[in-house]
Amino acid sequence: MSSLIPASQSFVPVITGGDLGAYTLAREFHEAYQVKSAIVPTAENLVVGGSKITHLYPAGPMFDPEHVVQHLGSVAQQLRGDGSRPLLLMPGYDHLVRIVIDHAQKLRAMGYVFPELTAEQLDRASLKEEFYALCDDLGIKYPKTATMDCSQGVQSVDGFVNSLTETSLEYPLILKAGDGAAWANTRFPGRRKVHFLYEPQQLADVITHAINAGYRGSLIIQQFIPGPDSNLRILTHFRDRTGQNVLTGLAEVIVEDHAPGLEGNSRALVAVADETIEAQGARLMEALDWHGFGMFDIKIHETTGEAYFLEMNPRLGRHHYYLTVAGANPAEYLYRELIEETSHGQPIVTDGPAASLTIPLKLAQHYAAPHQQSQLDAARRAKRIGWPLQYPKDRSIKRDLYQRYRLTKAANEVAHTPGTMNS
Repeated sequence: MSSLIPASQSFVPVITGGDLGAYTLAREFHEAYQVKSAIVPTAENLVVGGSKITHLYPAGPMFDPEHVVQHLGSVAQQLRGDGSRPLLLMPGYDHLVRIVIDHAQKLRAMGYVFPELTAEQLDRASLKEEFYALCDDLGIKYPKTATMDCSQGVQSVDGFVNSLTETSLEYPLILKAGDGAAWANTRFPGRRKVHFLYEPQQLADVITHAINAGYRGSLIIQQFIPGPDSNLRILTHFRDRTGQNVLTGLAEVIVEDHAPGLEGNSRALVAVADETIEAQGARLMEALDWHGFGMFDIKIHETTGEAYFLEMNPRLGRHHYYLTVAGANPAEYLYRELIEETSHGQPIVTDGPAASLTIPLKLAQHYAAPHQQSQLDAARRAKRIGWPLQYPKDRSIKRDLYQRYRLTKAANEVAHTPGTMNS
């Protein structure tokens, strides 16, 4: 059994990934239960490393299922030995969620516990074509969409691009992968998480590069929903084993990353409430018969005020600390559900004033819409502003210097002109 995580711990959080979301979860488990977490990143880094509350078990690239399962087996052996303490497994990326679901029986035999989900449920949630079909069934709005099947090869690209002129889709358009796990393992010059396209040749070029790089899944081409970052929403639900939606938490984005490869990562959030949007998310969780956390990306149309559901992440989002700041620590839901197997009590809906930031407050105030500036002021007065990576109980010279360095980079990473295409 590993001596680096105390044998006295009755359970061990095992968190795959090495980013903000992984460290945030480790912090939340430490805040709630004073436990140390095992982190499984691809490599050592100072987001999750150099810490008193984590121990790292680097795995190298985590795309090959056999390798991931084998490595998790090695981690389990070190953490459990011949003991029986449960290992609470939390995959940090969509493709790791799929690996866990596909190999659930083997992982459970190693001592891991995690929500009960099937590959079919995951497909309906995370494959965008299936998710949008579900939205259609429930009368929930999503962006006008066309789908390119990359398995048809490059010879089909021109025909597909030309066919868009016959649809109601108009440029500018957004392109993203239908299969986020496969896209994460696809490499070509200029590849981004989200592509913003202003004319047909740009679209044709990206599709051609993706196919030549080996991507064979679908590509989703969508109408751009107009509006700045402040029109973006993050909605988190936790649905327990009895089918009760026990946690609902909505946040408004103040500003996202705008550097290549980082698009979609929220850097500043304020907790809010909206019964209509929250009810739509709950209906999707119910229709999926989901177990555990689900997170929805949503955008409000700046002209009509209507909410458009962009996608569902089958896990906690990377920047979810707004939940804890608003009074609902996700670690407690995971512990009650999977370790204690006890009731969560009355359902909770979080609200402000509360904010979570990974950038300086002044920078958040610069990008905040007027009503969000008021929310930030209220959160500051209430002492409910959190910086997930800056944990007072986990300080060291190395981590402090790294965090200061990261804050100096923040202005360039979020830099954009609000209201333009890149918002």
